[in-house]
Amino acid sequence: MAACKWRYVRGASKKKKASIYWQDDEFMAVYDAFPKAKIHLLLLPCQRIVDSPSCLTGAKEDLDLVDRMYSRATWLTERLLEANGGRLEGVGKIKLGFHAVPSLRQLHLHIISDDFDSPCLKNKKHWNSFTTDFFVAPEDMLIALRENGGFHPNRHEMSRLLVRPLRCHRCHAELSFMPRLKIHITKCKKKKNITE
Repeated sequence: MAACKWRYVRGASKKKKASIYWQDDEFMAVYDAFPKAKIHLLLLPCQRIVDSPSCLTGAKEDLDLVDRMYSRATWLTERLLEANGGRLEGVGKIKLGFHAVPSLRQLHLHIISDDFDSPCLKNKKHWNSFTTDFFVAPEDMLIALRENGGFHPNRHEMSRLLVRPLRCHRCHAELSFMPRLKIHITKCKKKKNITE
């Protein structure tokens, strides 16, 4: 198995074997160091270093990379389901996406459950980074790359999304602060146990 080239990933494989969920020669899935849900993995390319989605272009190499990341993340989601008897109790849907303006330098795809049950989920920025258009589905990333020749988010608009009011991602009820939102989402009537 080839070693990953990026220092964060190399460090994970050498120092924290437990932080690696899965790895092959092309990708590594690691547990997020500050998970925002019961299931929160980051899928990173091992052989190709790309700083962020905004560095991607419409070139075949970039389209292929994102498409392979999407395929591998979908495969990992299926493995998670298989390992749990086809159902992930208490986690709701599994979402895949890139942050439009990521805080971690190195292209990575989030694999995250929408229970958002984590002590690391502490503020609006955390919440809105996964429940607004700041969270870009892989298929939308591929469309942007094909149609626009790259991914060019409006940074001002992305910043505005992070501070918008807290809203339940299921029923869209607006809640005044994070503790109330966390209580609400555990009881929300629109809760589902399916994957997307």
